[in-house]
Amino acid sequence: MIESKLEVNTMYRDLIINLALIISFLSILGQVFKHKPMSFSITNKIVGGFIAGILGITLMSFSIQITDSALMDLRTFAIIIAMIYGGLTSAVTAGIIIAIGRIFLFEISIATFIALGIIILLITACTFIKKSSSTVFKKFLYMNIANIVIVDSAFLYLIDDIHLSFRILIYYGIISILSGFIIYYLANYTAQSNENFRKLKEHAQTDFLTGLNNVRQFDTVWNILVNDAKEKKENLSLLLLDIDHFKNINDTYGHGAGDIVLKELGKMLKNSVRSSDIVSRNGGEEFSFILPDCPNDQALKIAEKIRRKVEEADFFISKTEKINITISIGVATFPGVIQNPKELLEKADKCLYKAKHSGRNRVISYI
Repeated sequence: MIESKLEVNTMYRDLIINLALIISFLSILGQVFKHKPMSFSITNKIVGGFIAGILGITLMSFSIQITDSALMDLRTFAIIIAMIYGGLTSAVTAGIIIAIGRIFLFEISIATFIALGIIILLITACTFIKKSSSTVFKKFLYMNIANIVIVDSAFLYLIDDIHLSFRILIYYGIISILSGFIIYYLANYTAQSNENFRKLKEHAQTDFLTGLNNVRQFDTVWNILVNDAKEKKENLSLLLLDIDHFKNINDTYGHGAGDIVLKELGKMLKNSVRSSDIVSRNGGEEFSFILPDCPNDQALKIAEKIRRKVEEADFFISKTEKINITISIGVATFPGVIQNPKELLEKADKCLYKAKHSGRNRVISYI
């Protein structure tokens, strides 16, 4: 009886240590993939799989003592976590790291090959489950069930004592189910927290209506590019544009129609510039283009192209009703026209004002 209690106490202690290790590694994964999820790129997937693999090796080093002669660990959960949040690439990477760790930590025996077989079978099963249309919770649950079946089958093969085998199967099943719920909750909480963080960050930088950079992000990028242009003495052009008579659109067709125009114009502007250019909605009906490494003559061509494209476009404010709009644009360039890049914003704004008050639907550059 005393020995049984000691075994249970030891098992609880080891289980708590394993869960603490998993929680610590989930925190690390959460910080590493706070800005971009593990599944974002092949690099992220490999890094995530590597971290999960190190978790698996660590869990192997802190095995859970079930009986005097039987040990188990939760290394397979590292593969499940990698598969759920990073996909096959992450899971395979984690599996390879765990397999290498298993070979170096323990002597090579029949158990080594069975451990490798467990990894292969689990990754295979998890791959099919990952492709299903089930919720994340159900996928995690099904992967854990597959994990229990595969590992318990290995225990049955390795252990001759039927009573000991049955005892281990019960213990492993209970521990895996309880641990699975805890791990899923913590992993999902971390993933959701990071997703909320990314959304808040995006909303703080993006205009909610057009999807373009907002004025806050414009200011951040503007200050960086101005300093770069000054230090490198590279061309930097700024276009400020404004929709002509936009108030009339709101007054005549309603603010809903005005929002539609702003959205469609935002899409058009985003598709009208180079990949290196920065397009922002600075507020109301005013937009801006920051054009790095762009001389004044090229900036004028871009501005005129945009003005003409907007003038010729039809903006559908309903399924049957369309309107046409025009824009006025002010252009300023450093260093060809303006010697102090910090004056670009002021000069471009003056040019925009001049364009608005000299007939609209035109491009005026500071010269």
